[in-house]
Amino acid sequence: MKHWRKYIERNRWSISKILNTSFFLMITVPILLVTLYSVRSLNSILLNNTTSQAMQTLEQQSDGFDSKARMIINTVSAIANDDQVISTSAAIHKNDGASSQFDLRRALDKQLNNYFHYTPDVASVLFFYKDQGSYAYKRNMDVDVAGLRRMDWYEDTEKRKNKVHLMGIQESASSIPDGGYYFTVAVSPKYSTLFYNVEMIYCVFRSSDFMERLDVSGGGGGDIYVVGPEGQVMASNDDQALHEGMGNYEYLQPALSGAKGSYVKTVNNVQSYVIYTTSDLGWKYVKVVPYEQIINQVKSVFGKIILFSVGGLIVFLIASYWLVRSIVNPIIRLFKGMTYIKSGNLKTQLEASGPLEIYVLGHAFNEMVANMDRLFAEAKEQEDQKRLAEIRALQSQINPHFLLNTLNTIKLMATISKSENIQKMTDALTKLLSSTFNRGGMYATVGEEISLLDDYIRIMKIRYGDLFDIHYDVDPEIGQAYILKLLLQPIIENAIIHGLHERETRGNISVFGEWGDGCCRFTIEDDGVGIREEELPFLLERRVKSKESFSGLGLRNVQERIRLNYGEAYGLEITSVWGEGTSVLVVLPLLWEAPHTKEKGERE
Repeated sequence: MKHWRKYIERNRWSISKILNTSFFLMITVPILLVTLYSVRSLNSILLNNTTSQAMQTLEQQSDGFDSKARMIINTVSAIANDDQVISTSAAIHKNDGASSQFDLRRALDKQLNNYFHYTPDVASVLFFYKDQGSYAYKRNMDVDVAGLRRMDWYEDTEKRKNKVHLMGIQESASSIPDGGYYFTVAVSPKYSTLFYNVEMIYCVFRSSDFMERLDVSGGGGGDIYVVGPEGQVMASNDDQALHEGMGNYEYLQPALSGAKGSYVKTVNNVQSYVIYTTSDLGWKYVKVVPYEQIINQVKSVFGKIILFSVGGLIVFLIASYWLVRSIVNPIIRLFKGMTYIKSGNLKTQLEASGPLEIYVLGHAFNEMVANMDRLFAEAKEQEDQKRLAEIRALQSQINPHFLLNTLNTIKLMATISKSENIQKMTDALTKLLSSTFNRGGMYATVGEEISLLDDYIRIMKIRYGDLFDIHYDVDPEIGQAYILKLLLQPIIENAIIHGLHERETRGNISVFGEWGDGCCRFTIEDDGVGIREEELPFLLERRVKSKESFSGLGLRNVQERIRLNYGEAYGLEITSVWGEGTSVLVVLPLLWEAPHTKEKGERE
């Protein structure tokens, strides 16, 4: 499993390759399999239908041929049992008078015409007499009468009186222009030769009607054989079979020995389909069709199915390719855009396209890049402002060691001179300056910040006189929380100089501190002269640097300091009523540990 995962990691596919492969495996392959299965099934169905049609055609041909043969059998049998026909034909042979011969022949012709009125195919009827003579109805055939008497069928027919014997289609005599073949039937009348010397009636019919009934042109082509019970060829469109019989057709033996069915056999190196059935007369009807002709229809349908399947598959592949491109190309452009951003080009913009989700993603990407560019510009501007503030701070900075050493010297001199007020003021100023110079870090606890406020208040009371009181109401639990040093001092200073200093009576400053919801909140209230309402919106927008101030930082500077270090969610909120006083709310994050970073904007 590990090796497989490593292989996947090394050989990751592109999304287009994954989609194309997925389309091929999940859709194209099943379509091909279903098509092949459908073609095979349809091939089997069509082949069965075709063979079934061929069998039905053969049975129809056998029924037509049999009906024609039965009609002839019934007619010939009726003639053999008609004593008038027999007596008239016998009288013709016995009577030598020309006049009587003419009348007898006319009478016989009339009698036979009554029997053969339904068909024009009668070529001739020969009456064979006991004393070797013969008489021909309609046409005197140029045949060897003595030769006919010596044939096997003649002897067999004579033995079976009144039994019609069909010899089938034979080669015609030159006197019968019937396309080369005729159909012969014979019967031996059962009348006693003592009264009638007619030994055999031999009927000759034109074969055209029989061959039409065996026409194979509409049944898929091929050869057809009608074989009698004794194996003799009754009819066929194969001249060789008519001349030589069925001796050379070994491949037809299963058909000749069976009742009904079909099989495939190779005939003269050609795969052929053999269909056979047995009629009510006991004749075998055998049809041999080249297998190619049977499946021509199947091949045609097969070709159309393959053509439509391939065409549909090509259309599907083209549509799939277009679909994959419409999905993949926007993703590729998005990927390239991310690469440009990675290299630092924040001016990259994409042309949103593709499906709805990718289109929205493209717009979101453009907005994200624009916001990133704006934020980077704002960050750069803030950094520039910080550096400018550092430069200004450096320009006004006094050597802290020199100043602190000087103050310590003044404190020592005040101690020696026993000037307690000077000593306290110098000590308070030293602590404030030490905090200003970031000794001990940029953060102080709330308790330390309150202590620094006390030192600052002590200095201000000595400087301006004891004209105000300050009150603290700070939750003891936040005494160990950390805030930026000297964050509250500029607010107290602003309250003294701009609020209480102009008051004629004693003033009050209140400092409240509480925490909750992850925030630390301080409220500094004074009952000074207040701020005019129209000045409030601009109070945090202007820089104020009073000559009387300790740090030179106004309320705007405090606001910027909070925002730079804590974020836009924190800062000052000022409310004031002219003539009544001012309240400043300071919202800071609650920090139980001092961050280890320097204040943003401070120098190393």
